[in-house]
Amino acid sequence: MLVEKFDFIELLRLAIAQGKAEGKKISKDVVLGELALLSPAAKLWATVLIEKVDFERIAIITPAQKQTETFYSKYDFNFQTERRIEDIPGKVEFVRGEIKSGNFFRARNKLAVKIHEEMVKRKFTPTNAQGDHTNLAKGMAEIILRGHVFVKAMCGACQGIGKIETFNAKGFPEGAKFCEKCNGTGKRPYTLNEKMKIAGIVATKTAYIKSYQKFELFGESIVAEWENEIRSRISRSFRFELPESQETCA
Repeated sequence: MLVEKFDFIELLRLAIAQGKAEGKKISKDVVLGELALLSPAAKLWATVLIEKVDFERIAIITPAQKQTETFYSKYDFNFQTERRIEDIPGKVEFVRGEIKSGNFFRARNKLAVKIHEEMVKRKFTPTNAQGDHTNLAKGMAEIILRGHVFVKAMCGACQGIGKIETFNAKGFPEGAKFCEKCNGTGKRPYTLNEKMKIAGIVATKTAYIKSYQKFELFGESIVAEWENEIRSRISRSFRFELPESQETCA
């Protein structure tokens, strides 16, 4: 049986959902107190993680359409009239709009600044350059943050765990390896076409991998730094001292 190590990022969401509770070591007040000590960027990202970020739902209403048919008299072929028949029923369709979270876009802009600085540092020239790299950096940042906040679907290969259990020749478990399909996230990732559409990039898949993917990986490293800071801060609430060695453990 594959047993996963508990992630403090998940604890962040659980503790906030619990709310205030007397007698509990970890509650909403404790977590919010720890988050207040984070750096501004990490604190903003933690706010996005505990917030319910979703898309707007836009209703498109199609009203009912009146219908008539032409009636001809069988006695007088010159006489005709329009008769009302059953209407075509109307319908309501819901389409997905923009992301309705100010904190999400604030975090995106902070990440975009870092990506933009890296682009300038490397003297990057995009394939569809229009003005400076600001909009491109925002698009790349949005790709990264959407992959963390929104679950497109559960990875079918690892069933959302992020790891695949390995077995030896006798059929006994001998460990686990990261899922290559989802890169250990447990989520089905965005395809290259979806990423380029979100970022507004006009390029081939080969050009994206060669020229743009390095900035996506750079942005992922920045988000990883934010999340590691959140983990280290929340883990303080689980530290205890062993009586023999007096070492602090989590």
